[in-house]
Amino acid sequence: MDLARGSLLALLYRVAGMVFWVLIGVITARTLSTSDLGVYVSTVVVIQSVGAIVASFAAASGYFVTKRARPAAEVASNALALAVIVGGAAFALGLAGWLVYHGDHRTLVLLSGFSLFPIVGRHALGGVFLGTQRLWQYSFSINGPAYAGSLLLLIWVVALDHRSTEGALAAWIAGQYVSFAVLLFMGRGWWGWLTSHRPDWQLIRGFVTFGAVMGLAGFISFFNYRIDQLLVAALDGSTGAGIYSRAVAGSEALWLFSTSIATASYASIGSLDRHEAAELTSRSVRHTLMIVISGATVLALLAPVLLSVAFGERYREADDSLRLLCVGTALFAPQSLLANYFTVQMGRPWISLSIALTSCAINAAVSVVLIPRLGYVGGAWATTISYASVAVLAVVFFLRTSDARFSDLWRPRRDDFLTYWRLLQRLRVRNPLPPSPPTPGAGA
Repeated sequence: MDLARGSLLALLYRVAGMVFWVLIGVITARTLSTSDLGVYVSTVVVIQSVGAIVASFAAASGYFVTKRARPAAEVASNALALAVIVGGAAFALGLAGWLVYHGDHRTLVLLSGFSLFPIVGRHALGGVFLGTQRLWQYSFSINGPAYAGSLLLLIWVVALDHRSTEGALAAWIAGQYVSFAVLLFMGRGWWGWLTSHRPDWQLIRGFVTFGAVMGLAGFISFFNYRIDQLLVAALDGSTGAGIYSRAVAGSEALWLFSTSIATASYASIGSLDRHEAAELTSRSVRHTLMIVISGATVLALLAPVLLSVAFGERYREADDSLRLLCVGTALFAPQSLLANYFTVQMGRPWISLSIALTSCAINAAVSVVLIPRLGYVGGAWATTISYASVAVLAVVFFLRTSDARFSDLWRPRRDDFLTYWRLLQRLRVRNPLPPSPPTPGAGA
C-alpha cells in the first residue's frame, strides 16, 4: 500500500472517529454544567495520562512485529497477558482508593481503577494491527471508544438522565470495554497461540524494557497535551476548565491529517533503510504542513461560530483560546511523523522523550505565570509557546540524525501536488479503495 492511498484510508477512518469524538464533546457540553464538565474532563485527562504510560508498554508490540519480525499471534498474545496483569493491579488500587477515600467524588476513584485494563488492551492490540498494516483495525483501536461511548452517553446520560460527572464517566469507561471486546474479536485468529504456548516472559520483559522509555515519552507527551487543562482547572476553577476544554477539542481536530500520515507510514519507516526513511518522513512533513496550516487558518476565522454551534453559546467565549491553539497545533502537527523516525527507524525513543519533557516543562512554567493573570486564555498562550519551541527542537534533532535538509521539510515540490492528482485519477479510473467497513456501533 503506497503512502498516498494508505494516508487517505487512515484519514477517512480518523474523520469517522473524529465525528464521534466531537459528538461526545457535544453531549457532555450540553448535558453537564460547565463545572461538572471541568471535573469530567480533568478526570479523563488523569486516566489517559496514567494510561499513556502502561499502554505504551503494550504498544511496543508494534515495534516487535515491524522491526524484530516476531509473529503477530505471539506478540498479540503476550501483550494481552501484560494488559491483564496491569489491569488487575489498577483495579486493586482503585478499589483500595474507594475504600479509603470519602470525598465528594469517591465514585470517580473506583471508576478510574476499572478504566485502565481496556485502555492497555486496546493499545496492545492496536500496536500489532499497526505493525501488520491492518489500518482499519488499528483505527478502531483508537476510535472504537468514541463509537461505543457516544451511544452509551446518549442512552445513560441523555435518555436515562444520569447528568452528572459520575454518570458521564461511567458511560465513557463502558465504551472502552465494548470497543476492547470488538478488538478481541477482530484479532480472533491470534488467540490459538495461547492454547499451545505459555506466556513468553522474556518477550513481555522486552515490551516493558523497550516500552519503558516509550511509556514515559507517551505519558509526558499526553501530559504535555493536557497539562494546560489541569492547570486551568487548578488555577482558574472547574468552570474555566470546562470552557477551555472546548477550545482544546476544536484545535486538536487539526491533527487528523498528520496522525493519518503517521499511521500509514509507520511500518515503512521501520522497514526502510535510513536514507529512504528520512526521505519519506520529510515528504510526509511537507504534506502535513500544507494541509494543516490551511485548516488552521479556516478554523481560526470561524472559531466563534463553530464553538457556539457545536457546544452552545456559553462556550463562544473560548474563541480567542481556540485561535491561539490553532497556531500551536499547526506547528506541532509534524511531531508524530518525526517521532516515528526517532523511535521506529532509529530505535531511540529517548529523543521523543527529551522533546516531550522540554515541551511539558515550558508549558507548565508559562501556564503558572499566565493563567493567574489571563485566566484560561493563559493556558492557550502557554501551550502555543511550548509547541512552537519544541517544533524547532524536533526539527534540529531530525536534521542532525538524517541526511535531510531543512527545505525538504517545508518547501513543496511539484511532485507533492501531482501526488494528489494521481490519487484522484486512480480513484476515478480504478476505484482502488475498498468498501467502507460497517460501523460497529456508536462511540465514546
